[in-house]
Amino acid sequence: MSEKEDLNIGLVLQYQVAPKGVIDADALVRHARDCGFRGVSIKDANDEQMADLQAACQKYTIKFCQKRPAEKLISPDVLAKLIAARLDDMNIYFEVELNADGSIKAESDPAMKTLRNWISRFGHAYYESRADHEIKADEDNVHVFYNAIAKYQRYVFIHIPLEESIELKHVPHVEEAAWIDTRNEVEFEQDGDHLRIKLNRQEDGEEFSVYGLRLQLHRPEDDLGKTEY
Repeated sequence: MSEKEDLNIGLVLQYQVAPKGVIDADALVRHARDCGFRGVSIKDANDEQMADLQAACQKYTIKFCQKRPAEKLISPDVLAKLIAARLDDMNIYFEVELNADGSIKAESDPAMKTLRNWISRFGHAYYESRADHEIKADEDNVHVFYNAIAKYQRYVFIHIPLEESIELKHVPHVEEAAWIDTRNEVEFEQDGDHLRIKLNRQEDGEEFSVYGLRLQLHRPEDDLGKTEY
């Protein structure tokens, strides 16, 4: 039986060392951490490089992970791969190639920039997300997750294009709906367990292929009055 994924890791940056290449383990781990990754792995490294990277991971409190097949970080839509991995209850490994001097090849720069900017806005929700198999969406580009820490929250990640509205089924009573990154509330209508959400999003200069909503569900404690002493 395979070991269950620690989904708190979420994102792993895997470095592929060039033939006879050198590395700066501290710099590589800091780069991964600063870009929002919680895990680092290395491929084609010698024993000394492996040990150096493990030590750097411990130093900067980031998880050292074993290498495994990874997605090349040159995809035009890395965000779609993020969501797909979460739906499968898997961490996702992105791989970048190193030059002989240990620097990262420039081909990964655009995708890394997209990923870093998205994680800075939606990363906290992404790391908390676990696939919700009860709530169903009418649209194929809409995916629902529950918050593993606060079970009364749901996250809805939507691939572009954003339509005027989306509809969800089998939804518990919702108290509030808002964009994750801006916290701007959105209008919604609920009829029983059917929910219709209007996707009125204000332009803010950042464009992504995936956006996220947070749904605040009704909690039993919301019905309790104030305690008087």
